[in-house]
Amino acid sequence: MTPDPLTVPPTMTISAAALFMGGHKLRHLLVAEAAAKGKKLVGLLSKYDLARAFPNHLNPFSLEVAEDTVPQPISTIMVRNVVTVEPYCAIEEAARIFRIRRINALPVIRAGTLVGILAESDVFDALLNMTGADDHAIRLVVESDDVKTTLTLISQLADQYRLDILDAISFRNHKMANKILSAFHFPNHPNVEFLQQLRSHGIRIVKLD
Repeated sequence: MTPDPLTVPPTMTISAAALFMGGHKLRHLLVAEAAAKGKKLVGLLSKYDLARAFPNHLNPFSLEVAEDTVPQPISTIMVRNVVTVEPYCAIEEAARIFRIRRINALPVIRAGTLVGILAESDVFDALLNMTGADDHAIRLVVESDDVKTTLTLISQLADQYRLDILDAISFRNHKMANKILSAFHFPNHPNVEFLQQLRSHGIRIVKLD
């Protein structure tokens, strides 16, 4: 989440909003009004909303645009029924909302006050952090019948062979509903004995890289 995001007032002209969006390299504008305890969200504006409000021959982000090119206020085109989340919303829930609602920005509201904005890229970054995909680590992906057995066995083998587990994540294999895929990241490559013991316990190694 980006805390204390930039906002614009609903009275701002459409062309001024385009200049503001282009100048700050934003994809969305949060439209807010001052409130007793901060800012109250009243709308959301995307670059596509702005583009539709401009004449067909004019690029809203071109040098030709001035603040009064399209003088109507953004309140006339902004989305008013904005989908929002609270600060404690789980990452997977935010991802589900993005997919189902087909949106790519979620304002974050606490007690009626705007406190941040969550973008799709924030969810991707969180996933990379959780899975260690951004780290220079060895990744082992295995397939098994249940999570608990796999986590217990690999933890025991890691202790036995003095191999640190940097992180782990498990999820159901949608192609085979009764199978679980688990991904582990290690600082070093597991040795042959480690892998042989996994196989001997009926755990299939899907990928090691």
